[in-house]
Amino acid sequence: MQHKVFCIHEFSKVESATAMQRAFRPKFNIQPPTRKSIYRWNKQFHETGSLCKGKSPGQSHVSEENAEHIRVSFERSQMKSTHSTSRELGLSQTTVWGVLRCRLVYKPYHLQLAQALHANDKVKHVEFCDCMLKNREDELFLPRVTFSDKATFHLSGKVNRHTVRIWGLQNPRVTLEHVRDSPKVNVFSALSLTKVYGPFYFYENTVTGVKNLRMLQNWLVPQMNEDSGAYIFQQDGAPSHWPLNVRCFLNESLPQQWRGRMGNEDLALQFWPPRSPDLTP
Repeated sequence: MQHKVFCIHEFSKVESATAMQRAFRPKFNIQPPTRKSIYRWNKQFHETGSLCKGKSPGQSHVSEENAEHIRVSFERSQMKSTHSTSRELGLSQTTVWGVLRCRLVYKPYHLQLAQALHANDKVKHVEFCDCMLKNREDELFLPRVTFSDKATFHLSGKVNRHTVRIWGLQNPRVTLEHVRDSPKVNVFSALSLTKVYGPFYFYENTVTGVKNLRMLQNWLVPQMNEDSGAYIFQQDGAPSHWPLNVRCFLNESLPQQWRGRMGNEDLALQFWPPRSPDLTP
């Protein structure tokens, strides 16, 4: 079976029986299968989803009736598991999985996490979009905007185990040690039509309002003022952007020239909607 799996995997990459045979010899140190066998195994795998002996390469062991039951079951509820479907229909979980992947050509997709919205958020999002559409009527507006954002990089090599996949013929049994409170670096950058500002590194684990204010005062705003006095600075609603001392600095230094989370007394050009998807390009 190992030889068959290798043949199908290699053949899918090179699409040549001769090239597959050349790769087979140094791998197993034996004579490679014949071209006829390679094409037969490939056809059997694509038609039945199996390489097991006793399977007819031109026919599936799952009846059309059972395959239709599986299709209807998942049309009713796309989020059900193959285990619950197998119990519901009296079929093996392997059969359900094989029909979904090979006959129906379904793919398992992961849920995408999104920030929950509050009751009034959607109204504010629509208002923001309306303002942006009006701003686009001014051809000079968007070229003036300097977008900014932050990203966090974990030095321990932290990854999301729900989205990372390691592909191969066998499970490598890779484990990742989780270190609590591991070191990380917060990186800030800004982007205008003509220039990239940064990166600027916050070496502390948490970016506070005080640290953000120092970055604006001593690093970013002086550069933007030197390059152009007619820019519009955009920042999102991150907690480090909301402290009063940060907003006071923007009100004094950039009146009607900044966009972000704002209070009633702030001199911002435009508000940034709360819990908003990033509009940073």
